[in-house]
Amino acid sequence: MIRKRYIVLMASLLVIIMALLSACNSNQPAGTNEDGENSSSTNKNDNSSSGNPEPVEVTYWHMWTSDWGKLIDEIVAEFNKTHPNIKVKALSLPTDAETKFLAATTGGDAPDVFTEWNMIIGSWAESGAIQPLDQFIDADAPDMREWMYPICKEIGTYQGKTYAIPMSMNVFMLWWNKDIFKEAGLDPDKPPETIEELDAIQSKLWKINDRGIVERVGFFPGGWNFWMPPFGGDIYDEQNDKVTPTNQNIVKMFEWFQSYVKPKEQGGKGYDIQKVDAFNKSSASRENAMQPWLIGKQAIWTNGMWILEDIKNYNPDLNYGVASYPYPKDGGKPNSSWINGNFNVIPANAKHPKEAWEFIKWLAGYGAEADAAKILPKGGWIPVSPKVTEQPEYQKFLDEVPVRRQFVDLMSSENVQITPVLPYQQYLSDRMAQAETRVLHNEQTPLEALQQVEQEVTKEAAKYKK
Repeated sequence: MIRKRYIVLMASLLVIIMALLSACNSNQPAGTNEDGENSSSTNKNDNSSSGNPEPVEVTYWHMWTSDWGKLIDEIVAEFNKTHPNIKVKALSLPTDAETKFLAATTGGDAPDVFTEWNMIIGSWAESGAIQPLDQFIDADAPDMREWMYPICKEIGTYQGKTYAIPMSMNVFMLWWNKDIFKEAGLDPDKPPETIEELDAIQSKLWKINDRGIVERVGFFPGGWNFWMPPFGGDIYDEQNDKVTPTNQNIVKMFEWFQSYVKPKEQGGKGYDIQKVDAFNKSSASRENAMQPWLIGKQAIWTNGMWILEDIKNYNPDLNYGVASYPYPKDGGKPNSSWINGNFNVIPANAKHPKEAWEFIKWLAGYGAEADAAKILPKGGWIPVSPKVTEQPEYQKFLDEVPVRRQFVDLMSSENVQITPVLPYQQYLSDRMAQAETRVLHNEQTPLEALQQVEQEVTKEAAKYKK
């Protein structure tokens, strides 16, 4: 009986205690949690079953396809695995990507991140299509600008603000076929160091049959942006905000281009541009495995480090060498190259800019140097920062094929250049390419062609003057 009364007494005491606790919390508004937040509203990032937030979905657009697209999917999967609070969803846009990007940005349905490699940063920054990233850098990565190779900082900067962060870089160098050099009686281990040396040997490397058809190209110039750095050309005067295609070193470069198609009686080398065009047109339609360089139909050409993958896949026995661009003995720049890369932007109206920043920061390797050192070799890519280059995994990649180190070392050269980041950057590049074509077809003198560029681009630039 006593035991029964004791149980009843304890039960009553518990009821009183619960009532007192309820009274203590009576000043907290109904429908709020302990932090005073509205508990009746639905938070799309809350996972009610597990208590863990659902990952924020970041939409990522890029232009890679086939094997490159698969590599990007692999990279995205690695990021998602190591960042459980963010889920990047990649979409490949192999055609009209930039048009679709601008349409989506205008329509309010932009991706969170877009990877570019074309000359559009200045244009998109000027139009407000993409947002500056300085707020993220200053708050989260204040030393990022110094962390990068200097040229990488330039490629994404417009009017003093950072609009793009590179994820990998491209460096271009001169490649030569050592077996063809040997066949021509040249030292296979001695590439031309100067333009004068290149001009002196190139004729020994060609093969033209009795009908005048080009069977093997020794060397033929072209690509104004690639050759401008070794010639010491400067196409933009930043202080006076004007283009300078008639810079004496650029004129000199175009004169050198034209010397290959000028008749011999006029002091030129006399190559038939129509026959060279036919050779190039035939080459352009071939699969990678049958490219002239890979099958011994071209003695000297210029290209990037990724060509090593083609050599490995299609002609591993190719006997080749790599060197810096030859430069004019008078006023030229040794250890030079034109630089571009793959860089990421965040649209002005991105839905998840903070998470997008985390993704592009990781792609660059900032704070994730070891991850980048494992990823970049898969694309044959060059790092954005020396901090990634010095990682053991990337050093191993360089040691596997020693010429790789030559490309990476050029990133630190004071003679590397980018095409100036301007709102009319692509327009400038297109007009220069057209001028180059006219010069190589003997339709204009170099000075006439470049004066035309100056007139056209100056008119275009006036649209952006404030």
